[in-house]
Amino acid sequence: MISTRIDNITFSGTMEIAAQTFELKSKGFNVIDLCVGEPDLPTPDYIKQAAFEAISSDKTKYTLNTGIKELRNAISEKYLKEFSAKFLPEEIIVSNGAKQSIFNVLQTIIETGDEVLIPKPFYVSYPHMVRLSGGIPIFIDTKRSNNFNPTKEEILNNITSKTKAIIICNPNNPTGSIFTKNELLDILNLAIEKNIFVIVDEIYEKLVYNNSEFISVSSFGEKYKNNIVIINGVSKTYAMTGWRIGYAIAPKYIVEGMNKFQSHSTSNACTISQYAALAALTHSQETVEEQRNIFEERCNFIKNSLLEIEDITFVQPSGAFYYFIDISKLIEKYSSINNSKDFCLKLLHNSYVATVPGIEFGLEGYIRISYAKSMDELKEAFVRIKDFIQQLK
Repeated sequence: MISTRIDNITFSGTMEIAAQTFELKSKGFNVIDLCVGEPDLPTPDYIKQAAFEAISSDKTKYTLNTGIKELRNAISEKYLKEFSAKFLPEEIIVSNGAKQSIFNVLQTIIETGDEVLIPKPFYVSYPHMVRLSGGIPIFIDTKRSNNFNPTKEEILNNITSKTKAIIICNPNNPTGSIFTKNELLDILNLAIEKNIFVIVDEIYEKLVYNNSEFISVSSFGEKYKNNIVIINGVSKTYAMTGWRIGYAIAPKYIVEGMNKFQSHSTSNACTISQYAALAALTHSQETVEEQRNIFEERCNFIKNSLLEIEDITFVQPSGAFYYFIDISKLIEKYSSINNSKDFCLKLLHNSYVATVPGIEFGLEGYIRISYAKSMDELKEAFVRIKDFIQQLK
């Protein structure tokens, strides 16, 4: 018999797509998987070398629960250099990936029954992490005309006396949208006025394209520090998803609470990975720009490919590596397609392209594709997608 809190949590609907994708691949079908949210590029050699050196020099024992001091110093220096933001190492905690950092924050600040605002569409795990923390996710309907970024009015309409925090992702997964300076300031000023936290997932901060501007909430100064929690990590920027290093920057008392919680769950993040992450942050950042250029080329290729397909539209992403594609006209037009999940399953089994239904992100009538694939795979995927849609007619 399992607990109610676990029984009430569901596996992501993406698991069904993933399972069927795996089954088709095991039978020899050439499936192009556009679901996976991780860079297909290898971890840079200098980072791997730092891991080898950590092992050879016996840096393989427990570290401080909050992470090695050198890494927290490097994170502090990064934010000072890039955003003129001053954070002490005591305001930083390293965890096993950005996802764990978010979970730890919620476990630390949420009381049973507290409400956490989550704009739609959202990263699939946010609502479940809120529920596992005893909180209640409150979903904010956003408008495509505003790139799905929540407005001040939309947030205000959902704030109650029970509201404890709002979670935003910037750049966004699944839309790729980026918040403007004024949009961020509206949210931060509301946070002060209503005494709530703003949890900002900035994991895609370096994947920004076509002269778009990313603004970190850290850049607005001391006035807002007590109300913000910044989530980041090395997974996306340095192609280090499997190394499992994320971190949170927050007021010292919150970090102390996260430290207590983490000490009774995972303890410190992998020691070897911490030294690899230290190398990632302190080495030349040339590989970061090289990776960004590759993703920008893919982003623009997909834009041009989508423009060639009738009855689908999209908001041009400014960052991350996703397109959130509106297929509602196809659903309305063709009786063989009932919803976004139905579209994705038929696309998978008929044309061997795996995508994610928009309903998993809280918005029906859309699909998400990742362009963290080689250009050859993306070109072939779009030949298949176009043929699939033609066959619907």
